[in-house]
Amino acid sequence: MSPKKQSTAGQKARAAARQGEKFTTALRRESAGPSPADLNALGVADAKKHAESFADKDDWDWDARRARQEWQEVQWWEQMRAGRELRIWNAVIETRAAALDADDAWHRLTLYLRSPIHRRGDEPLLHMTWEIDSPVPVEERRRELDPLDPGGLRVDERRRLEADYPRGVFAHIATRGEHYGAWEQAHVADYCETLTRAARMIEQGRGLTEDDRQRWVSELDAERGPLPDGVKLTYWRAHFRVEFLAGYDEASARQRAEELAATVVDYAGRPIGHVVDGTVEPEDGFRNAIDGRWMHPAASGIGELGRRALWEDYAEVEARTAAGEPVGSRPVLRDMYRLAAEQLRKQFARSTGEYTAHEAKLHTQPDGTRTYIAPGTMRIITANARQEAEGKTPVELRKMAEDADHMARRVYGKVVETDEDVRRIEATEQRAKVWAKLADDTEAVTALVGEAAAGWPLLGVTWQQVDGDDGPVLEIWAETSDGDKDLVGLWPLGDDGKPTGPYEVVLRTTPGQRAWTAPYPLGFTPPHPAKSAAVERSRWLGIQPS
Repeated sequence: MSPKKQSTAGQKARAAARQGEKFTTALRRESAGPSPADLNALGVADAKKHAESFADKDDWDWDARRARQEWQEVQWWEQMRAGRELRIWNAVIETRAAALDADDAWHRLTLYLRSPIHRRGDEPLLHMTWEIDSPVPVEERRRELDPLDPGGLRVDERRRLEADYPRGVFAHIATRGEHYGAWEQAHVADYCETLTRAARMIEQGRGLTEDDRQRWVSELDAERGPLPDGVKLTYWRAHFRVEFLAGYDEASARQRAEELAATVVDYAGRPIGHVVDGTVEPEDGFRNAIDGRWMHPAASGIGELGRRALWEDYAEVEARTAAGEPVGSRPVLRDMYRLAAEQLRKQFARSTGEYTAHEAKLHTQPDGTRTYIAPGTMRIITANARQEAEGKTPVELRKMAEDADHMARRVYGKVVETDEDVRRIEATEQRAKVWAKLADDTEAVTALVGEAAAGWPLLGVTWQQVDGDDGPVLEIWAETSDGDKDLVGLWPLGDDGKPTGPYEVVLRTTPGQRAWTAPYPLGFTPPHPAKSAAVERSRWLGIQPS
């Protein structure tokens, strides 16, 4: 079979792609397919027709309910559009920053600083980090971050990125790594001041000429000073995908994308974000692979909150444009910078307060984990789980553990609104852990010691092999009522790693000396090591059980 001849539109699109334009964008332009208005009308008609095809079914039918919901979403969208030539657009924005390392870059570029800002401020529903196509393997970096080769940057750009790094944070470098610690607080405060400075620059009419901009930057450079001795910065870039409404034409979409890119600024208030070439693309819907209908973009995954955010953002654009302040104008950017700084301060303060409150509720368990449930209550939960496990086989215990884990993660975990919801999940997860460990420990101790020790795990008895004075020894430990552990038995081990000789009850331990023990008859395995130790200690030492 001869290869399919490439269309003229495809040839032109590939030629444009070789010049750096995105192939799909060029192909859409060259193909002269349906207009945006045609695609929108097709999406509306197909959504209506699809809903009407389920007219004889009620909402208990999932397909019928979903079809009616899609039609309602499309109707709402068209009501908001009100005949205006508007469509959804996407673009990718690149931001850059200097950082100490990859983790520092993540905080400075993608966590909560330097993300594009919409007209109503930070809109998480309308922007997201976006994977970068990089020669650096993703195993060696975060998908949305990419290290920049210093040799590929202009000297003035490297200086600009280094000047952008805040000097005041180094006084708090000892707290780096602490969640919401002084290091993070200093970074947030610096970027809030950066956004405020950008607004002030516009308010004061600075930077309107290149000479004035240079004087402004020189003043700031002198104020910030040099980096501390020994500090070596690396350079990074991050990508964000933004979503917004604009006209049918790409020119209006490009203006909005460039405005969004300009909301990311450096220390001098200069926009540092830029729109990645070939990424400004419309979202006109798609052909459903199952039934062939055209899916209107309002019903293809945006979600109700996302739809409302798009229109609220555009309402601000429309109002300011009507007031003589077009997209990307200095007054618009000034207000966006101020709003972004205010929101960032409040968001970080709220998050810090929530984190502090969360930390205050946590209790440290003996194994180092931190939970809302106090250690004493967790011991009761563990004891109750062991009681429920009595008489169960390892297979049954593992099934119980799987069911409890499913309840914790898939059922209780779906609704977490109160502290009590968290404790319920923690308690259920603890039961799952107890049962899973009991199953493993029962099989292990049975294989090591024999069936007589099968009940040890239920009693909280654990064991470990250590090197004794006369060779390897199995230490037997029992839980105490306060959650601590007590050495209750020693058992010499043979060459095969299994107990040999008599089990020895530990009567007393002295640091640096061999434990004082009393042997049991050869072949006897105590079914309850803790009780056996208590009885022997009373008989030999007169110590009454506590």
